[in-house]
Amino acid sequence: MTIEDDLVSWAARRPDWQRDVLARLCRQLPIEDATIAATADRLIAGEPTPWTQLAAADIPGNTVTAASVQMVALRDLTGINALAPSQQLTFGDAGITIIYGHNASGKSGYARVIKIAVGARVREDILTDVFLSGGPTSQSAVIEYRVTGTSPDRQWKWPGSAASPQLQQVHFFDEANGDAYLSTESEITYRPSALVLLDQLIVVCDAVRTVLDQRLNEVDANKQPMPVVLSSTPASRFLAELTSTTTEMEIASACDVPADANESLGRLLSEEARLKASDPSKERDHFIAQAGYMEIVAEYCQQLASQLNTQALAELSRLRSAATELRAAAIAASAQTFDAEPVLGVGSTAWRALWAAARAFSENQAYHEHEFPVTGDSARCVLCHQQLSAEAADRLRRFHAFMVDTTERDAAKAEQDVAAARQAVEHYDQMPPAVTTALEQIRGADAQLARGVTDWISPGLAQAVGTVGWLGGAVEEQPVPVSTGPGETLNNRGQQLRQRAAAIDDATFDQQLRSTSQQVAALQGQIALGASKDTITREVRRLQNRSRIEAARKATETGAITRKSSDLTRDHVTREVRDQFTRESEKLRLSRITLDDTSGVKGRLLHRPALLGAARSAAVTRVLSEGEQTALGLSGFFTEVMFDATRSAVILDDPVTSLDHERRSLVAERLVKLAGDRQLIVFTHEMTFVADLVRHANEAKVAITERCVQRNGDVLGLCADKFPWKARDVAARIDELQSDLAKVKHERGSLDQEQYEERCSAWAGKLSQTWERAINMEIVNEVVDRGTSEVHPKKFRILAAITDQDNDEFQAGYARCSRWTRRHDSDPGVNFVAPEPADMDAELERLQKWFRRIKNYRQG
Repeated sequence: MTIEDDLVSWAARRPDWQRDVLARLCRQLPIEDATIAATADRLIAGEPTPWTQLAAADIPGNTVTAASVQMVALRDLTGINALAPSQQLTFGDAGITIIYGHNASGKSGYARVIKIAVGARVREDILTDVFLSGGPTSQSAVIEYRVTGTSPDRQWKWPGSAASPQLQQVHFFDEANGDAYLSTESEITYRPSALVLLDQLIVVCDAVRTVLDQRLNEVDANKQPMPVVLSSTPASRFLAELTSTTTEMEIASACDVPADANESLGRLLSEEARLKASDPSKERDHFIAQAGYMEIVAEYCQQLASQLNTQALAELSRLRSAATELRAAAIAASAQTFDAEPVLGVGSTAWRALWAAARAFSENQAYHEHEFPVTGDSARCVLCHQQLSAEAADRLRRFHAFMVDTTERDAAKAEQDVAAARQAVEHYDQMPPAVTTALEQIRGADAQLARGVTDWISPGLAQAVGTVGWLGGAVEEQPVPVSTGPGETLNNRGQQLRQRAAAIDDATFDQQLRSTSQQVAALQGQIALGASKDTITREVRRLQNRSRIEAARKATETGAITRKSSDLTRDHVTREVRDQFTRESEKLRLSRITLDDTSGVKGRLLHRPALLGAARSAAVTRVLSEGEQTALGLSGFFTEVMFDATRSAVILDDPVTSLDHERRSLVAERLVKLAGDRQLIVFTHEMTFVADLVRHANEAKVAITERCVQRNGDVLGLCADKFPWKARDVAARIDELQSDLAKVKHERGSLDQEQYEERCSAWAGKLSQTWERAINMEIVNEVVDRGTSEVHPKKFRILAAITDQDNDEFQAGYARCSRWTRRHDSDPGVNFVAPEPADMDAELERLQKWFRRIKNYRQG
């Protein structure tokens, strides 16, 4: 079964709305905000979604890729380690750019900036020059890069710029990142279209869930305060058990109040008083009842105060102002449309964020003395810096008109918030019957306290009425907050009364009194429910709506999609990645190494290198040698690079540390092959590695760009666009010798004898060094690894191929140039005679012919 067949079979069992999304994604139809919102509405309403049957042929057959990213230059570095300022390190457009430099020449400073820019797995903080007192404390750097298919080149500035998704397509390797590959999980980046579809489905599910979460917040914001009733009554139990399944019949039954309810309440209260008066324990009962009344009124006063205190009114003011402003903005915005604009998406969340950023930049920096947007004759776009045409200026003004306003939906939402707040306050524009009754009972026992409570409640009620009018727009003046109120005083008095009642020990009449009191409380609760029937009905409808949204939210869970993505990855992708990893590791002479998948998160599969066929579990870092670990890190890195279909740039910093000569040559060969279809950049201090890279690149006809980072005393990071003499191979040195000899010939007539001898001596010294480099690179290094003293027997045939003539030519040529160069003080009796250009030509030709023969021996 192919991955496409597997996906189609699984999709057939998904909810219809997800099947529709997958079909849209296969047809590359946009999933816009309106589609997301409509999907959320259908899920809430429980409505089916029309869908199209998906077939394996509908799934795109190739991976989804982004444009390739290439590095152009690294410049304008300030305060980066001890690097010299005003330097520019450029990179070749294609092939391989080799950046040679000694240890401590400044290469790592440039590499550290690149690591941050591309988001390398391991990167470190960049210090200023720690040995320089009074130097620059600020740091900066600019990276120029190119995205294929777009122009002009782009810039990323550090610090200050947000991470660039394009630059993060660039791959970076150094020793630390190689070690991290061995010890931490890595993500498989190869994503066939079938898996990309699941990635996109997860994104859509998350987007729908976000909309549903917003709906839940809106529903919760509309929650209505329930009536105040005594606990342990039928009314309190009914309110506590109120759910989305509560029926209208149950509401009607709980809120049904007899016509003579108030009369019955009066009789019960009188009976309660009579029982208290006729019993020896009347004082105890009286105190308990009074405490209850105190607590009822206290709770009401505290709730009223919480609705009209400073904090509550500040929030109401914010809601009211927002609604007013958004409504005005919506009216203005409704007169404009942007469907005819050249780029879709104007007004979307991402677009508004971009607009806000542009506005902040214009007002705070670019045009801080002018109002945004600036569209005059000399104005330029703050994003692309191009001068605004009349059409662009007009478009900016229309965009501005749209952005200073708000959409109708935002205005409606703000008005709904105000309406909900107004309803909440309306609940307190008159006292509930239970509070009125309790206050009358308090009045009979303590008139002064009741008067003080009434004096606070009356203006509080008026304030509630005024607040309702202010929220509704009938009143312009903002209400004044109410004081804390007598709630705490009432509670304290109630507690004191209960303490006094508890001190009375008489239970002879307790049961009858309790029964009567319960009837009073039950009837009070029933009356309170009857007065709040509409509020309770609205609350049940709110709970029903919330229940539907929660059910819809469950339908957006992505766990099953993630599991399927991981299964498809393991079944169809991991094998390909593991095979590629095996090929890469075998190329670097590694064996018995494999990739283990460790976990999946949101459709992404993570993996880590492991030992193959080990008798017991052990980390690869505890088994492999340092060189093998370096090779393994490179194998993993090459695997990830091979599955990057964007062919973006690949950068390596000293990749062959601790590798023997043969593995260094294998790495060089692999890098040159990679450079055949993408930009490749290598920082290195290994001259033999440079020679390997150049040799393999020349054999593969891959372009080489020479760069050098040098140190001049205490000045680091000086950039040059060619290798220094010591890093050049024999062929490059021969080219320079030819160029230098041509200059000597051309300038001989203007040189005195001493100047001519100095020029010939310097040229002969370089010729001598070139003979030595030829012996080292073409013979010695092929047979013996200079770093490990390891002999390569298979290369021994080079020595056997060298003839007597080859030896004679070398001895003669080397001796001749040695006599021409001034390495020691000459015997006064020896008359040094500088060679003629013809002699120099002959010796250079001797070297060229000898070098071609030796190269043929190595290749034979």
